[in-house]
Amino acid sequence: MNKNFIKELFDANRLDEAVAILDAAEGRDAWALYMLGRIAWKRGDKGAAITFYERAVDIDVASEAAVALEQARSVMSFFNKDLLNP
Repeated sequence: MNKNFIKELFDANRLDEAVAILDAAEGRDAWALYMLGRIAWKRGDKGAAITFYERAVDIDVASEAAVALEQARSVMSFFNKDLLNP
C-alpha cells in the first residue's frame, strides 16, 4: 500500500478511490484505519471516524490515530451554552 498515493487521493478529495484501496488492509493495519477515520471525519460522519480511530489505537497505541482520537473526542465534548440561545 502506497501511503503517499493515498494521502494524495485524500488531499484531492478523491475519497472513494482512497477507501477502495484502504479496504483491503483495514483489519490489519492501524494506518489504514486511521486514514479511514480521517475520510469519515471529512465526510461528516464523526461517529464512524471515532470508531476507526479507536480500532487503530487498539492495534497500535502509538499511531497517529491516538492523537486524532483525542482531538475528535475534544471536539465532540465541546459545549457552549451561549450557542443554544442566541
